[in-house]
Amino acid sequence: MIIFIRDNECFEPRVQNYLRYFDEHEIDYNVLAWDRRGTAEPNSKITFFQRRAEYGKRIANIPNKIAWMFFVVREIWKRRRECCLIHACDIDAILPALLMGRILHKKVVFDIFDWISSLTGKGVVYKVVEFLQNYAYAHSDAVILCEEERRSQAKTQNHSVLVLPNIPDGKVELDEKTLEITSKDRKEYTFTISYVGVFDRDRGLENLLSSVSKNKNVLLNIAGFGVLDEQVQNYAKKYNNIHYWGRVEYAVGQAIMKNSDVMAAMYHLTSPLHKFAAPNKYYESLLLGVPMITTEGTLVASKVKKYDTGFVLGETEAALQDMLSCPDLAERIKQKSSNCRETWKTVYAAYYENFMREKYLPLLRKKS
Repeated sequence: MIIFIRDNECFEPRVQNYLRYFDEHEIDYNVLAWDRRGTAEPNSKITFFQRRAEYGKRIANIPNKIAWMFFVVREIWKRRRECCLIHACDIDAILPALLMGRILHKKVVFDIFDWISSLTGKGVVYKVVEFLQNYAYAHSDAVILCEEERRSQAKTQNHSVLVLPNIPDGKVELDEKTLEITSKDRKEYTFTISYVGVFDRDRGLENLLSSVSKNKNVLLNIAGFGVLDEQVQNYAKKYNNIHYWGRVEYAVGQAIMKNSDVMAAMYHLTSPLHKFAAPNKYYESLLLGVPMITTEGTLVASKVKKYDTGFVLGETEAALQDMLSCPDLAERIKQKSSNCRETWKTVYAAYYENFMREKYLPLLRKKS
C-alpha cells in the first residue's frame, strides 16, 4: 500500500493525477488529507483530518499544523503492516512521514509542490522551516520536483531526484453545460480571457480586472477562490463583461479555459516564490491549445518563449492594455494556439505515463 499525504482536500490536478493513475493500475493506496473547510465528501480511499483551518495564516496556523502532524503519525502507525511507501507532499506532510518512515523502516518520497524559502519571511520560525525542508530533502529515499530548475533551490543533495512537471495526464474533461454557456457568451465579444485558480495577490488579478473593465469587447471568465474573492465579485457585479464562476470542479474549469482565446497565469516577482512557479496551467494551455498570458522574468515565461505558446508581459496594467489593443492580436493568438497543440503532441503527451512507469513504480520495489 502507498500512503499518500496532502495537507488539504486533495483538489489539485497534480494530486488527482496520481490518484487516478493508482486507480487505473489497481495500485493499493490510502490518502491522509486535511479537510480544512469542512466540505470534503466521504471517500473510502481518503482518511480526512477534520479540523477547520484557514489558508494563508502561516504562523497563526502552527497549532493546527501540529495537530495535523500528530494525526498523520497516528494514521501511518495504524497502517504500518500494509504500507510499503509513504508519499508526502510538501513540508507539512514530510516531517511526520520521515519520522514514521525511519521508525518503521518504510520508503519515503518527498514530493515538493512549493519550496519554502527564507525569502518568504523573516525570523527564527522561517529559518527553522527552511532547515527542516532541506533536511527532509537530503534524507528522503527519493525527491520529486515539479521542474528541473528547482534543484537550485535546495541547499542539500539527494541521491535520487526525479522530475515530474505539473503535466495533466492527457485526459481532457470538459463539462458540457459549461461549454454551452461559455460558447454562447463568447459570441458577444471579440476576445475571451479565462482565469481559473487561486484569487491571490501577486498574480496580476487586480490589473486583469481593471484592464478588462475598460475593454467592453473583452470577456473575462474568472473562477476560483482566495483573499481577493470580494474584489472579484464586486467587479463582476459592476461590469457585464466579467463573469464570476466561484469555486468550480476540474471539468468545469477546463471547459472555461478551453472556451477562451487566452488564459491568464501571471506570477509577479513581488513574491519571491514566483520566480520558480511551476503551474499546471502552463501544461493545460498546451493540452487545450489555448495560449497563456504570463509574467516576464519567471520560469513560466522562459517556457512560453521557448515554444512561442503565449504572451510574456511586464507586471503593469499598461502592458496588458498594449497586448489587448494589438492590431494583429487575433492572428497572433491563432499561431500561438497552433504552437500549443504541436508542443503538447511532440514534447509532453507521453511524459506522465512514461514517468510513472519508468521512475515511480520502481520505487515500490526498491528496498528502503
